[in-house]
Amino acid sequence: MNVLHPPFVHFVIALPLAALFSQLTYVATGDKTYSKAAIRIIAFALLVSFFAVFSGIIDAGEITKNHAILKNGLLVLSNHKIFGFVVVAILLVTTLVKWFAISKDSMSMEKLSILLIILSIAASLYQGNHGGSLVYKYAAGIDNKIVQNRVLEEKGK
Repeated sequence: MNVLHPPFVHFVIALPLAALFSQLTYVATGDKTYSKAAIRIIAFALLVSFFAVFSGIIDAGEITKNHAILKNGLLVLSNHKIFGFVVVAILLVTTLVKWFAISKDSMSMEKLSILLIILSIAASLYQGNHGGSLVYKYAAGIDNKIVQNRVLEEKGK
């Protein structure tokens, strides 16, 4: 099975961490270069998140079509899909607030950006945890032979 989703989601998780470091450096030093870097990084995370959601929808369709997931994982997959849109919304709000902070040269908005970036990180890590459980606990996207063996193992318990 060809999966597109994982390469994109790693960027959605890692980029907000880099943006947080840049934003904290800006607040500590007052050097605008770090603030401008933070908006570019978080905006790139937002862009990549669109690809992550789109590829996730495609991969989820393939997974459910090929029955390459344990039955109990379907609810987790559905919730994972919905929360993906929440992560994109958080990144969008974070990007807009950060852009507004730079445009208005507002230190209070810059500090709010820190909280929103932390929220973005938390949401991405939560989402990533569920994505990992889909693969490792519910065999999402794993070859059907392996899934069938796990189903037989579950029935034997």
